[in-house]
Amino acid sequence: MKKVLLGLLILATTLVTLPMLFADSQKGTVIVHFKAWDGNYENLGNWGWGGFDSKSTYTGLDDFGAYFEFNDIAVGGDEPIGFIAVRYKEGNPDWNNGKLTDDILIDPSVVKADETVHIYVFQGTQKSSEENPRYFVADNSKYNLLVVYFDPSGSYEENLGIHNWSGWTEEAITWNEPLKVFSTGGETTAGVAVKVAMLHANQNEGSVPDAGFLVYFGDGDNSKKTGDVKLRSAIGEEAELGTTGMAYIVSKGNGYTAGDNIFYGKDGYDQFVDEAFSFKLMPYKQNTNTGQGEGTFAVRPTNIIVKTSALVTNPYAEAETEADQTAALATVQGWFKLTVKGTSTVIPIERVDFALRNETISDFVIVLSDANKLDNTKSYILSFDNGSVDAEIELALDKEKPVISFPILGEDRVIEVAWGKEFDFNLFPLFEAVDDRDGNLTNRVYVPAGEKSKLNTAVEGDYEIMLRVEDTWGNVSEEIFIFRVTKNVK
Repeated sequence: MKKVLLGLLILATTLVTLPMLFADSQKGTVIVHFKAWDGNYENLGNWGWGGFDSKSTYTGLDDFGAYFEFNDIAVGGDEPIGFIAVRYKEGNPDWNNGKLTDDILIDPSVVKADETVHIYVFQGTQKSSEENPRYFVADNSKYNLLVVYFDPSGSYEENLGIHNWSGWTEEAITWNEPLKVFSTGGETTAGVAVKVAMLHANQNEGSVPDAGFLVYFGDGDNSKKTGDVKLRSAIGEEAELGTTGMAYIVSKGNGYTAGDNIFYGKDGYDQFVDEAFSFKLMPYKQNTNTGQGEGTFAVRPTNIIVKTSALVTNPYAEAETEADQTAALATVQGWFKLTVKGTSTVIPIERVDFALRNETISDFVIVLSDANKLDNTKSYILSFDNGSVDAEIELALDKEKPVISFPILGEDRVIEVAWGKEFDFNLFPLFEAVDDRDGNLTNRVYVPAGEKSKLNTAVEGDYEIMLRVEDTWGNVSEEIFIFRVTKNVK
């Protein structure tokens, strides 16, 4: 009897401990979806490690792009799982010209036992980091919305995020405090960052919630980048849990809520690409983080900064002889044409500067002579045509006056001065002058000669004093404050 009981005890112990003994052998499936911005998946494969094998070709194509299926991935690994999207050449990865991502390091905790987990990756050459992991995981127990937000100028506000409502697993607490969901998901071929977020929503009484959001940077209505972006528009009203929809958004500036910059799904992506990635001269925009101008604009009357939306081949990089180099410089200069808007008048270009040895280029500086400098009372059209791509833009000139401010002076701008005493120059107000192109011009502020430059402490009364500053373009700003001579000051 004891032997029987002992045998049953051993059997019971075995039955209890079996799940623990084999816990480490649990497996899951991971499908990595990869998006190439131009939709070209020819010869695309991957390099994998840490659980992923390397494949010389993708598993298949879907509405997002190409996908790679990795089976029997161990649950509970300690090391990151690695993925690189790369084109293959003659059976091997083409590391010189075919690399479409850097190392994508996937946390092994995303692998779930007996589940298929979907991960989304975008073209771009930077490596995964804590700030920008560069992969986005769908939740099988939620509705998922993959959001792609692109600003062609690449100047993303530091506080950029969303305000969302009605069913998301995480929602913004209050207006003007954006939920910061975006990270850099990839880059265009010109090196411009693309921001991406994966949002998750809960089921609402057995159906898809009427969840929505808008993109903004938390500075009132003028900071809005979109109207309402809706989950149901991306996945429909009858979607199953675990479904992932796509919303593609291209920035059209601040305070833009028309809704025509939001595109959904596969069909919407084609429209997004045309809007976001078609070759163009990038418009001027001031970076709210740095205060510096970006895009295509005249930084000075004789200097034009040019930024193209995509890289173009540099003929100088392959020029070997001096004659070839001279010809290449002339070729690049010939890509550009500057005319007075509405006329056939061509403004001669003295030279075009660029990174001479880079194989591809997207940044240029056009230099004009003093005799042909720009006039900000006129408008100009800058054209680009290298035989393969062409674009034109109305040149952004500096027509804004500098701003003179008095940081600690009251709204009435009155400073009381003691009557009958020598003027104390420490009473002269603190001021600051800032220009949208030239930056800080405080050291160029002066008091112009005339009636608004005189003070007589022997006579009571109000004396208006003028400050004047002029920027590089001749835009003049003037501000007035008052010295009030009075016997009330001791």
